[in-house]
Amino acid sequence: MKRKRRTDNRSPRAPETINFARQQRQQANEFACHVWQIVRNRGCLKQKFRREYPIPPYTVDFCCVELKLVLEVDGSEHFTDEGQQHDQQRDRFLADLGYIVHRIPGYQVINEPIAVRRQIEEAITKRMATMPPHPQPLSPKQVGGEGS
Repeated sequence: MKRKRRTDNRSPRAPETINFARQQRQQANEFACHVWQIVRNRGCLKQKFRREYPIPPYTVDFCCVELKLVLEVDGSEHFTDEGQQHDQQRDRFLADLGYIVHRIPGYQVINEPIAVRRQIEEAITKRMATMPPHPQPLSPKQVGGEGS
């Protein structure tokens, strides 16, 4: 998939950021379209993914916000020295924000779709196992309400 980087540091909800993500969705390549069919509508282990999701200064291919799991579909430019260096820098940036990046070679999406689905499911399962549990809401007694 083509390299996407925003040079500014705007909010993910800024109009420019949203328009950029929309444009990326419209220009999605065949690889990304196939992966979208796998993960859309909670189609993969009931996890919600967003496509062309802005995490400024970048826009990622797919993101499960709840799990902080990013799926990147890599086209041929990602296999050059320059592309790999860029991806490493980007992955470190996202890791510093708490995201896990799972990269999928584009050719594999077309040639081995069942294996790609399994990879995505494994990435989700692994991430779910490492996520801290959601805190339980406090009962009225715990917050000093009724019955204290």
